[in-house]
Amino acid sequence: MAEITTMLAVVGMGTSVAGGIAGQQASKEAAAKAQEAANFNAKIIERDVNLLENQRTILNANQVISNKRKRMLFRKVQGDVVANYSYGGIDIAQGTPMKVLRENARELEYELTVDKMNNYIANMQINDAQTDARLTAELTRMEGGAAAGALRARGTQSLISGFGSAARFGYATLGGSYTNPTGTG
Repeated sequence: MAEITTMLAVVGMGTSVAGGIAGQQASKEAAAKAQEAANFNAKIIERDVNLLENQRTILNANQVISNKRKRMLFRKVQGDVVANYSYGGIDIAQGTPMKVLRENARELEYELTVDKMNNYIANMQINDAQTDARLTAELTRMEGGAAAGALRARGTQSLISGFGSAARFGYATLGGSYTNPTGTG
């Protein structure tokens, strides 16, 4: 009978240790998956940084094209003004024709300045969105690391608990009585 009790105690202790080891292994695997998921999510978020940079390139190219078109249209309008006044025999070096030409030039400068300011603001917004995306990606990785750490700690706790249970079971079964000093379990 003593041999059966001893064998059951050893099996019980082994089961407790095996359960702790299995719990630790499961926690390690879950931690790895949590970190992998966080890294994947961070890569998706960082993809937005590249998309925003592409958006900036398009925005800046559009401004260059827009400015070229406005200057081309300005030259055409100025040429029409000169041609119309000259055709009528009016001296374009002074008076109303010169006033019209200057007004057109001021309007062009105003439009180019507004475009430049709008482009600057759009670029600032892109910079802000890129910074936000980078920080979000970093935070996602950190959250994944924290979750992975918590899962690994839970695995270590399971392993320690398994060894503790095995020791209590072995002591109680094989060698005496066990009193938990904390009063729990």
